[in-house]
Amino acid sequence: MRQGKPIGKFVLLTSGYPGSAVKGFSPVTTDNVIIGLGSNLGDSARILLAAWHLLGEDAAVTLGELSPPYISSPVDMTSNHWFTNAVGRLQTSCTPHELLDLLRATEQELGRTREKGRTGYQDRSIDLDLIYFDTVVMDGPHLTLPHPHRMERLFVLAPLAAIAPDFRDPVAGVSVSRLHRDLLLKIGENRIEKQELSAVSWPDKP
Repeated sequence: MRQGKPIGKFVLLTSGYPGSAVKGFSPVTTDNVIIGLGSNLGDSARILLAAWHLLGEDAAVTLGELSPPYISSPVDMTSNHWFTNAVGRLQTSCTPHELLDLLRATEQELGRTREKGRTGYQDRSIDLDLIYFDTVVMDGPHLTLPHPHRMERLFVLAPLAAIAPDFRDPVAGVSVSRLHRDLLLKIGENRIEKQELSAVSWPDKP
């Protein structure tokens, strides 16, 4: 997919979704495609930057804003390694499934292997997740949009609120900044598992 000519108009294909219920899909997209980036092995911040720039080399992708990196405690897993997380916004001419394939290919290029048969979360050098594809809502065997755990993850909502606070969740119908505040309230009231998070700086930036 990295071969080809740059595309001026971001035209999306609407075929190729067997077994998927798609609502809100438009043949033209803007820059509201949201990607989550995470790593807890190796030089995590530099790995995330490498993944982001590698995505931008694809002819079907135009990079937008990248959030600051955040150091976060492991969630729903036991590990001695904390994560570095970030969120980026981009434009694409890919369909959601094509973009998911591109994310997986980028992970592989950076050395990630997914062991068949293993369940649950494991330590990983790179993890790329498709959080939002503009206002698309879909539920298929290989992809659910928006990401089903987005509203429970401080490491997603905090960086996303930093770059797109007014983006409205197409399911919840409220802004990302509202989702972020609601999650902080739940954590503060001990209604869900504690999540520790702190913003840091990219290594290649002052």
